[in-house]
Amino acid sequence: PLACEDRPASVAIGGSGTDELQRPIWTEMPEGSEQTMVHGPQGGWHILASADVQSTDDIVTIEYAISWPAQGDVQLSYGSFRVMLVPDARCGGYYAGMLGILDVSAVASGEADTPPELLAGETLTLSMDIVDLNGLTASDAVNVIAALDPDDVPTE
Repeated sequence: PLACEDRPASVAIGGSGTDELQRPIWTEMPEGSEQTMVHGPQGGWHILASADVQSTDDIVTIEYAISWPAQGDVQLSYGSFRVMLVPDARCGGYYAGMLGILDVSAVASGEADTPPELLAGETLTLSMDIVDLNGLTASDAVNVIAALDPDDVPTE
């Protein structure tokens, strides 16, 4: 096997879970999986994601974006996070629990102006670009299906 410094930098988008001590951890996020548009306590919506980063320094900048392919890849969320990775037993680490805050103002249509009204069941693209202190870069993208938060499911 190649030494860590001889491997190319990589990032893998994942979901966010918790370990036995309730600390945020990276979890797998399969292509095409449903990801909840979490209805936050302050009234907005977000999609949680995490980054598994390998063969970089332990401090990286992560650009996390969400776009909507069916609407010309309109950008619904963008965040830049400069973080220190939680080390793993491989050649890198992870950073968990990034909020992709959803802004649908550019695609609002009449009274349909919230993520649940516009995005439920739609395919969204989550993407991450990373760069470390030495300029090493990596990218990843995954298509997911936007799912309603249980608080947003209509009751009849």
